[in-house]
Amino acid sequence: MGNHKVDSVYHEGKMGIEDKDLLQLCEREERILITLDNDFSNDILHPRGTFYGIILLKPETQGKKVFLDLFKEFLNKYKLEDVVNKVVIVETHQIMVRWDCI
Repeated sequence: MGNHKVDSVYHEGKMGIEDKDLLQLCEREERILITLDNDFSNDILHPRGTFYGIILLKPETQGKKVFLDLFKEFLNKYKLEDVVNKVVIVETHQIMVRWDCI
């Protein structure tokens, strides 16, 4: 859906990178972080202005298809550009936007 470049920390050679350092890298490169790690929704650890954008996927079950379906659900309703400076939490039956409204 769309023309997006998606990569993983594994393929980027960034395994084991600290969360703060990963967010700084994403901000420098103007990349949105798509993650399953709940720590990235913690506004004390990662306050507004310390990242480019975060999409937190929270599936009910595990598996590549489940993750892809959640992300497609997000893309059906929003554009990636809408995530800049925000944390978006995507669950099976709802999408929550933290900080500014889209």
